[in-house]
Amino acid sequence: MIKAILFDLDGTLLGVDMDCFLRHYLNCLSRHFAHLMDPQEFVVNLLSATQAMITNDNPDLTNREVFMAHFFRRMPHPPEKILPLIETFYAEIFPQLQEHVRPFPEVPSVLDTAVNLGFRLALATNPLFPATAINQRIRWAGLEPHRFDLVTSYEIMHYCKPHPGYFHEIARFFGLPAQECLMVGNDVDDDINAAARAGMKTLLVEDMAVNKSGSVPQADYRCKVGDLCDFLVKLKNGGLQEG
Repeated sequence: MIKAILFDLDGTLLGVDMDCFLRHYLNCLSRHFAHLMDPQEFVVNLLSATQAMITNDNPDLTNREVFMAHFFRRMPHPPEKILPLIETFYAEIFPQLQEHVRPFPEVPSVLDTAVNLGFRLALATNPLFPATAINQRIRWAGLEPHRFDLVTSYEIMHYCKPHPGYFHEIARFFGLPAQECLMVGNDVDDDINAAARAGMKTLLVEDMAVNKSGSVPQADYRCKVGDLCDFLVKLKNGGLQEG
């Protein structure tokens, strides 16, 4: 029986083309630091530190700790000068990126349904961003962060998608075996197949499905965003067939 649901955010609960969004994000962030570092060099450093988070296999380090250790190796300024600028960016500039996303009108009802049915809920976005950026994007989707039992961010998580440790860490948070968790996402590689390898059930949300590797989706279920409420009711009542 499924007791906890992991909802991906981007492309699942929030309509966004992540390639387009990230281009705008990197452009804004690199311009914010242009007075301290060449924008192109800044982006290379940022992406290198991000990749370090994705490939990290040390359970004793949070993603933030991994990122900062790599990021400041090439940053020609100390943390005490950079960190306040990062806070300013997320407080004043990041909110402007909302114009590059669109909310799904059905999503607030989806979350209401999941809460009312008694499922435990994780906002299982890839924890490459600080909590402030993730919480803002949750609100762009018409939701509130406090309605989730867990919101994965780089401050608290020790792995990223598609590492199986990411999914196991969430299952441990709930005190559940992976088999009692359902991953709901749109990315075949990072959400569906990765969660399946970790032992979770999976639901592919097809509206903005992404399959960059071209691999076969190991999805137990499939539906559109508009069908998620009905799916959750059937899931709770045992009226679903896999496939």
